[in-house]
Amino acid sequence: MGSSASTSRSSTMTYPAQRAQLNRNVVQPPHAVRASAPARTTVTPPSAINRPTGVRTNSVRRLPGPAAANAPLDMSNFSRPPNSLSGGSSTVQTISAPGAYSISRNDGGATQVFRVQVPPGVVPGQEFQVQAGTRVVRVRCPPNTIPGQNLQITVPPDPVVTQHTQGMAVLTSADGAGGGGAVAMNEEVARQNMINAEVAASHNSMDSMSSTAPPPSQPNAYMVTVPANVGPGQNFPVTIEGQRMMVTCPPNAHAGMSVRIVPPPPSSPPPGVQTSTSVDRPPEQLTRPSMQHRPRSTTQMFEVIVPPGVRPNQPFSLIAAGQRVLVTCPPNAFPGQKIRFQLQVSQPISKSIEPVKLSYDNERGWTRTIRVTDMKFQWVRMDDKGDIDLNKRFDMKHSAYVRKLDFLEGNDPRMRTGKVCLVPASSSDAVVESKVMHNQKEIVSSADIATAQQKTYEEKAVWFQEICSQLSEDWNDGHIRLVVRRAHLLQDALHSVMSLGPDAFRKIWRFEFAGEPGIDAGGLAREWYQLVTEQIFDPDNGLWLTSSGNQMRMWINPASEISCPEDHLIYFRFLGRIMGKALFDQQLVAGHMDTHLYKHILGWPITFAELEAVDQEFYNSLVSLVDMEDVSMLCLDFTITEETLGTKKNIELIPNGENIEVTNDNLPEYLEANLKYRLMDRIRPQLTELLLGFFDVIPEPLLSIFDFQELELLMCGMPEIDLDDWEANTVYSGLFQDNGGDDPVCRWFWEVVRENFDQETRARLLQFVTGTAGVPSRGFSVLQGNDGNIRKFSIHGVDASQYPFPRSHTCFNRIDLPDYKSKEELHERLKIAVSTSATGFDMEEKMTPR
Repeated sequence: MGSSASTSRSSTMTYPAQRAQLNRNVVQPPHAVRASAPARTTVTPPSAINRPTGVRTNSVRRLPGPAAANAPLDMSNFSRPPNSLSGGSSTVQTISAPGAYSISRNDGGATQVFRVQVPPGVVPGQEFQVQAGTRVVRVRCPPNTIPGQNLQITVPPDPVVTQHTQGMAVLTSADGAGGGGAVAMNEEVARQNMINAEVAASHNSMDSMSSTAPPPSQPNAYMVTVPANVGPGQNFPVTIEGQRMMVTCPPNAHAGMSVRIVPPPPSSPPPGVQTSTSVDRPPEQLTRPSMQHRPRSTTQMFEVIVPPGVRPNQPFSLIAAGQRVLVTCPPNAFPGQKIRFQLQVSQPISKSIEPVKLSYDNERGWTRTIRVTDMKFQWVRMDDKGDIDLNKRFDMKHSAYVRKLDFLEGNDPRMRTGKVCLVPASSSDAVVESKVMHNQKEIVSSADIATAQQKTYEEKAVWFQEICSQLSEDWNDGHIRLVVRRAHLLQDALHSVMSLGPDAFRKIWRFEFAGEPGIDAGGLAREWYQLVTEQIFDPDNGLWLTSSGNQMRMWINPASEISCPEDHLIYFRFLGRIMGKALFDQQLVAGHMDTHLYKHILGWPITFAELEAVDQEFYNSLVSLVDMEDVSMLCLDFTITEETLGTKKNIELIPNGENIEVTNDNLPEYLEANLKYRLMDRIRPQLTELLLGFFDVIPEPLLSIFDFQELELLMCGMPEIDLDDWEANTVYSGLFQDNGGDDPVCRWFWEVVRENFDQETRARLLQFVTGTAGVPSRGFSVLQGNDGNIRKFSIHGVDASQYPFPRSHTCFNRIDLPDYKSKEELHERLKIAVSTSATGFDMEEKMTPR
C-alpha cells in the first residue's frame, strides 16, 4: 500500500493472522477488495522474502547475429515446476524460462478474511507484514489504531501466470517492400490507413474552423484487454480508479482484443475492513499520485489589437497568460482592430475579457507557440522587428526544419508503423498535440504544459514523473515479468520486449535473471537497463558509431544494414522502446546521443549549423560555396557520393538530381538538400523505428516541457564532474595565452563554476562547450575533438567589445570567453549563454498583459 514502516521490526518481522470466524464462509465481492487506493495484494512465496538482489557486473556479450536473434528460444534447459506454492483455489508457478510474462489475477478464487493484531511499536500509517494462510502480505496500520488492537483484513485471490505465446511482433514497412526485419504492409492495413488519413484530415479541417472552447464532458470509459484463455461470455476481473469489478467478454471479442467499458461509481468497503499489499510488489511502485488532485484548467477570453502590417489570414504571435500563442488574423480584420480569442489557462483571470498589449522588443529566434485554432504546438521564427518570418526559401542562417512523424497501423496490432520526414519548422504540418488523454479523459492540458515549461529542471522532472505515474497501470490490473539469461541477455531481452503490445509499457515491469535468486526491488531493474543499453550502443555491434565530434556521443550508423542485414531495424525499434520505458520508470540508459537526435525526439528545429557538429569538414566545404563568385565552375550536381566497405555509390539528393547542375541561383536548394540528407534521409529507416519505439511508451506532448539538453540529462543522468580534473586539463589561448589560468578573467571563470553554478548548470556548461554532458571514463585528459584527436577543454580569450556573450565551438571543445571587466559581469553573461543555448535565442523575449 504505502511506504514501508520506519521501524526495522515492522518492516522485516512477519506476524500471524487468524482466519476471521465471523466471515469465515463469506466471499467478499470483487469491488470490495480495495478500500482505499492503493490496495494491492498478490502472492509471494515466503522463501523469496528478503532474498539478496544478487547484482553482478559480468562482462557484456556481443550482439547476436540475425539467425540467433530470430531463432526460437531453446527451452530444454529450463524448468517450470508446477504447484511451487499453493493457496486458495489456484496456484502460482515459478518462472525460470526466458521471456515476457503477464501476471494477472484469476477470476475463480474467493477473497479471504483474516484477523490480525497490530504489533507493538507500530503507529498509524506504518506497514507491517502478516502471514495470512500461505501468503505473506503487508498491512498499513489505519488511523486511530494502537498496538494490540485487532484488525480485519481481506486478501484477494491468488495470481496466475500467463505466458505470451505470440512471439515477436513483426515490423511493418510504411513504404517499400520491407527489409531489415520489416515486412511490406498488406492491402487490408493499407486501406485502413487511407481511411484513417481521410478522417484525420476531415477533423483537422473542422478544428481549424471551430472555437477553442473545451468539448463537453463525456462519460468515463476505459479500454481493457481481454486476458488470455478468456472467451465470449466469460468473466474476467479489472481494477479501475480504485474499483475492482467483473467484466463479461462480449460475444464478438477474443483474448488479446481491447474492449470498451463504462464502470459504475466507485464503492466503499465494508466498515472496519482494511486492505493489504503484497511484498511481491517493488517498494518504489507502492504509491501513485491521484489524478483527482491535479488543478483543472479553464478557458479565458483574450482581446488583442491586430498589429500594423498584418494582413487577413496572416498569423502573428503574442504572449497571453504566460503562454506564447499563434493567432491568425480573421479574413475581415485589419491592423488596429480588436479581435478576441480563447485560450486554456491554469488560473482564471478576474476579468471576463483580458486585454493583451503587444511588445516586440529584442525578439529573435525560433519559439514554440500554441495555435489558438486547434490548441496545438507550432514553431514560429521571430525576425528583428518582432514579426513572424514568413520567408519560405532556404536561408543558411535562419531556416530550420523539424521532423514530422505520422503514425500508421501495422500488420501486427502490437506494432504500429509510421513515416518520418523533415518539414519547414514554421509549416502548419509541423504541429504537436498540447494535451494528454488517458482512458478518454484529459489529464494534461496546454495550460498545464505552459505552467510546467516555466519550472526549473528539477521541478520539470518531478512533474513529468508524476504524470507518468498517473498513466501507469495499477499493480492489481497486471504486471510484466521479464526473465533473461545473462549469457544471452540481449537476445532474450529483444524477444521479450518485442513480443509486447503498447499497453504492456504502462504496466509495472519486474526483472529476473534466470537461475539467480532475488526479488527486483530496483537494483535488478537498474542493472538490466544498464547492461542492455551498453550492449546495443556498443560500436562493435555495428548499429551505432562514435560521433566524429566527441567520443562520448553516439550517432546512428547509416550502414547498419550491412552489419545486421536481416534485423537491424528490429534492434532500433527495441532500443526506442527501452529508452522510452526507462524514461517512464525513472531509469537511466548507457548511451549519450548526438544533439540532433535528441532534437528529433523532441520535434525541435534543426538548423544548418547542426551539420558542423556532425561533420565539420563537410560543413566547411558547403559554407565555402556561398562565397564563390560562380558555383557552376565546380560542375556539381544534386548528388552525393557515399563509400561503404570500399564501394562507392552515387545518391540523388532530389528526384533527377544527377541531371540538375548546381548554380548560384539554386545554391540555397542545394544546401537545403544536403542538410536534409545528412540529418534525416541518410538514417531515415533507423530513426523511424527508434522514434516509433520511443512513442510506444511516452506521450509526445509531455516532452514539450524539456529542451534537448534537459532530455539528455533526464535519460542519461546528471554527470559526476571532477572540477579539479576539469580545470587541470584546460588549455588557454587567444587573449589568455600568456597568463593562462592565472589571468583574472580565467580565475573568475573557475570561481563562478565552483561557487555559483550548481550541478545542473555545470552539466549545461559542459553541454554548451562539448556538445554532451558525458565525461570520458578516464577524465578530461582524453577529451576528443571533431578530428578524433585529443582536444582538451579550451578557454579562448576574445575582445568583449566585439563579442558580448561567450560562444562555443563543440568541434574543438572550445569556449570563446570575452575579457570582462568584473566577475559579476562574467557570471551574468555566462549564465545567459548557457541557459539560452538550447533555444537558439539571443535574448529571451518578454511581453506582459496590460
